[in-house]
Formats: sequence, C-alpha cells, structure tokens
Amino acid sequence: MNQKTGTFWGRIGILLTVVLLLASVLSGCATGKSGVTKPTIGDIVMDGSYEGKLTAAQLKAVATLLSNTYAKDFQTTYLLLAASRGYDMTAEGFDDSKASNTEKGDVDPVTAVKNLIVKANAKAADADKVAEADYANLNETDVSKLIELFRTAVDVKPETGLQRTIGKFLNWLTTYLGFGSYIVGICVFAVIIEILMTPFAVKQQKNSIKQARLRPKEMAIRQKYAGRNDQVTLQKQQKEIQDMYAKENFSPYSGCLPLLVQLPIIFILYNIIIDPLVYVLGQSTAVSTAMSTFYAAPRAAGGLGMAALSGKSTIELLSVGIEKFSGIADFGLFSNGSAIWDAIRNLKAPNFKIGPFDFGLAPSLTRFDILLLVPVLTFVVYFFSMKLTRKFSGQTPPPGSNDRQTACSNAMMDIMMPAMSAVFTFMVPGIVGVYWMFRSVIGILKSFILAKIMPLPVFTEADYKAAAKEMAGKAPKKVEKSERAGTVRSLHHIDDEDFDDTREAALERKARMEEQEKKEQAEKAENAKKSPFGIPLLKKDRKDEQPAEKPAETPAAPTESAEETKPENETNNDGQAD
Repeated sequence: MNQKTGTFWGRIGILLTVVLLLASVLSGCATGKSGVTKPTIGDIVMDGSYEGKLTAAQLKAVATLLSNTYAKDFQTTYLLLAASRGYDMTAEGFDDSKASNTEKGDVDPVTAVKNLIVKANAKAADADKVAEADYANLNETDVSKLIELFRTAVDVKPETGLQRTIGKFLNWLTTYLGFGSYIVGICVFAVIIEILMTPFAVKQQKNSIKQARLRPKEMAIRQKYAGRNDQVTLQKQQKEIQDMYAKENFSPYSGCLPLLVQLPIIFILYNIIIDPLVYVLGQSTAVSTAMSTFYAAPRAAGGLGMAALSGKSTIELLSVGIEKFSGIADFGLFSNGSAIWDAIRNLKAPNFKIGPFDFGLAPSLTRFDILLLVPVLTFVVYFFSMKLTRKFSGQTPPPGSNDRQTACSNAMMDIMMPAMSAVFTFMVPGIVGVYWMFRSVIGILKSFILAKIMPLPVFTEADYKAAAKEMAGKAPKKVEKSERAGTVRSLHHIDDEDFDDTREAALERKARMEEQEKKEQAEKAENAKKSPFGIPLLKKDRKDEQPAEKPAETPAAPTESAEETKPENETNNDGQAD
C-alpha cells in the first residue's frame, strides 16, 4: 500500500470511529427519555371535593421547590413515590436493594414528604424557599396531588414508517425461517441485506481495479522520491500523484461514495436490530422508553431497580420477560400505566438464547459465561476482515514498494479498529455482536467472490519499468533484435532493452529466444552422432551428409613440383631459407 492509500484508509478509520460512536449514542437513544419527559407545573385545579389541607398556591410552591432541588431526571417523582409507599430514600444508609416494589415500607408518607421539603429548603436559595406554614398541614391527599403533578402520559400508538416495515419483515424471518430464534432470523436478514447491497460492492471493486491499473505509474513517482522524507519533497510527490490521477480522470476518494451511501442504511438496520420491541414487535417509542424507565426505577418507588444492566437495548427488556413488567400498570410515574401494560402483555418476544446462554444480555466481567467470547471473536473476525478485504481490493503494498509508513499505518488500523469493535460489543447485548460478526464473514465471502469474478490487474517487473520510463518522459522503445538476440546484444541497446518491457514485447522476445535455442539444440543433437567408441564421426564419414556428386573437372597440368611451389619465405627445419 502506498502513502496515499494509507491516508485514505486512515480517513476511513476516522469515519468508522465516528460511526461507532454514533451507533453507541443511537443505541442509548433507543431507550432514552424520549416520550417520557419531565412534566411542568402548571395551573393546579382543585374542585370542591378536594380533601387536602394545602391550597393550590401552596401546592404549587412546594412542587416548584422540590422540582428545582431534585431536578435530575425523575428524581423528584421517585422521592415522592417512595415517600407515598413508606420509604425515605433521603435517609442516611438507605439501601434500595432491600426495598420491595410490591409491598409498602414502614415510614409515614406525610412525615417522609415533609422531610423532603425541609431538606429542599436547606439546599434552596432564600427566594425559592417555602414557609413552614405552607406545608405544616400537609396530608396524604396533598401527597397524592403532588405526585399527580409529576406524572406523565405515555403514547401507546404503534410505530409506523420504513423502519417498522423492515422490522415486520425481520419478524417474519424470525418466526418462519428462524423458528422463533432471533439469532437465526438476523443471520438470514444479514445475508439478504448483503445481497441487496452487492451493487455498492461492485462499484467499489470497479474503483479498486481502476486504481490498481494506475499503480505502476504511482510507484514510479514514489520511487523517484524514495529515501527523501522532508515535507517539501513529500508535498511535491503528493502533487505529482494527484496530477497523474487527474490526468487519468480518477479520484482516489471515489471509493468512499458507496460507503457513504451505505451509512444511512447501516444506521437504520442497526436501530431495527437493537430495538425489536419497537420495530419488530411494533410498539411505540414511548412505550419502549416507559419500560426502560420502569426497568431502572428504584424499587422503593415501585420500579424494578435493574439499572445495573447496560440499558442500551430493548433486547434486554424482552430478555427479562414481559411478565415482570406487570407492575407498570400501578407505577405512579405514568398516568396511564394500565394502558401500557395492556399494550405489551400479549407480546410474543423472540428467543434470544442459544442453549442456556441468553444473548439478549450484554457481556459482563462480573458474569463469566460464553458472552465474554463475543468481544474476543469480534476482534478476531474484524481483524481478518480488514486484512482480507484489503487484499481482495488490491490495497496491499506491491512488491518492492518498501513503504514503511503505510505498513505501520495499516498495522495500527488492523489493531485499533478491531479493538474498538470489541469494546463496543461490551456495551450492547451479545446478539448484536453475533450479528456484526456474521455480517463481517459474509462481507469477506462477497469480497472474495467479486475478486474472482472481477480480478485486479497483475503487473510484472517489466510493467513497472515501462511505467517508470513513461513517467520519466521517455516512451517505451522497441529495439529490433537479431535472431540471436538472447545471446548477443549490442552495448548501445542495453538500456533500451531493459525498458522495452511491455507485455507484448516481452512475450515476443521470449518466443524468439526460445525458437533460436531450439534451433541450436537441434544442430548440436545432429552433430552428436557418435561412433561406437564415443568419437564423433567426421563429416566425411557420415554417409547421410555426403555432398551431391559434382561434374568432374579437368585438372590443370602441373608445371611445378611440390618443392618448387613452396613460398619463398618458408624455412627448413634448421631455420635456413631454401
């Protein structure tokens, strides 16, 4: 991978980091306080049948004091509810785990509420304090009226829209293909989603192919500046690469477009998966929020007091069991608690378990079970997913690139992103991690198939040399060679031949050299015919190679003896001239 690609993946890493953080936020929003807001104190109406001792003005003053003092979430309501049920949550050493959400305590409700007012007066500014006369005559009817001021109604109208439509489809998959198993249902759902998103993957693969075709030229530019790491040189190198991309009508960021298009889809699917109560079972967001509120509310106030769980998904609520939410009908925070219970009492929640293990719960270090393997496996799968996807998309460093900066960047991303995924799976139910892992595996298989159907171009050293010569301003030059070009070369053409490395020229030259070699070997084999004693036959002794008979020629009459025809400069054995 080159520096440009390393920067690209670095930005993608930052983008995915933001995605993970947003997903975490969205998971919390799925069960947040939306739809169940802190009520405001308006005009208090009391008819003639009211049996309380405080006036409307006194009740409003007390309610305002409590609201301003205990302003965190529903704290005021919880304190009043607990007081009305005989529990003083402000008492020293109070332990909510020992309280009962079905039975009343032994504290006088009126005394407990008056104690709240006294403590609120001690914390409030002088202008916000109320006189003792304003609450001295307070009775249980006044306490009930105060609680009524802080109650809120919940909209139980079922959810509609695109997410609900997709959720219905997921519910069908879970019921009929998954046989009630939510894990099987979301796995089938993941396969279908990956198939539908194949066009985006094809677009990315095409972009990878286009980028790979430009790699020899990019490598030639980088080799030009190899060994120089000063800022000026790096900027110049980057500019040349960008100019080359512009000349070839290619943008390295065009591969980001399919990813950006997929982000809204990822968010939609994530909310559907993590919030089956709303989108799969069709309850309103307000009902989901009301269940989460009741789930985490103090036991002394009538809630389940289960705030120790992650609270990031309604999967956890359904895993607890619908029957445990029957107390929501009498939960004093909601004015229509019975309507909430009627909406959820007949729900048939999917099965989130695999054997005895409940994947509807989040992994916890305090509970050692198979769920702890989910973050570990998420890390492993995501790690190999990044490596294999990079390989299939042609983002691995080419041979001889020697790009240490990019190698270090890839190594860091290969650890950082899987680690972030593992941490994230600690924050959500285990079933979300299973879904994430399964989609990663499907993504690897899809990338592998696309790489086989749409393979990336493969380049040889010859291609890189040709690109280097082209980027240096020299067009590759073909050199005419003799039939013995593989064995004898003119020194004047050594450089040209080294750069004559287009694939066609290389193949042609190789074929020519092989033909010449075969010709020479045939000649040697023909000359290797030997006598029985291993001595090569003389040409004159080989009958099959005797020359054809020629017409007899009339020899010229000898005019001199052999001795007379010797050259004048020929000497005798004694060194004397004849």
